[in-house]
Amino acid sequence: MRAWPRALVPAILSAALLPCAGASASTTISGVGPRALKGTAYLCTVIPRVDRLIVTRRAPERYSFTFPATVNVTNAAAARAVAASACALPVAPKSLPTCPTAFFVSYRVIFAVKGEKGMGGEAVNFDPTGCHSVTGLGAVRTTAVSTGFYWLLGSAMNIENPGLPTFEGKLR
Repeated sequence: MRAWPRALVPAILSAALLPCAGASASTTISGVGPRALKGTAYLCTVIPRVDRLIVTRRAPERYSFTFPATVNVTNAAAARAVAASACALPVAPKSLPTCPTAFFVSYRVIFAVKGEKGMGGEAVNFDPTGCHSVTGLGAVRTTAVSTGFYWLLGSAMNIENPGLPTFEGKLR
């Protein structure tokens, strides 16, 4: 297992946090809570306070993976980078095709937000097969054009060879 590439964290965070920083600042000025912002996913308004995440895989037994079904990421910088990357994913086109039922692998990522009870953040669900959809961030988003999301998430989880094929798993 390799260590988180710390040199990338500042660049990723600064690029991905710019749109969210403005939304968060407006909530402080107006006194409106972050959940009240129209069109902005809650997670995207609290990225600076994200301090860990839990990734849980759902897949039939006929698939094999090189990492555990549940991974707890306690590196706050890595968790914030994953949150920022998820918030930066493009909205899926309205013409997103119906996904075949043959694809069963999915993940649930729950982000912890410092200062909130329990995990505090909202859950994000993603499907690395089929439609490559991401839900839980307002509008349905897609990872179909962003292989960097899988690399970033896998690196945060300390997975060897992080990337889409690793998250898809292999049929036994």
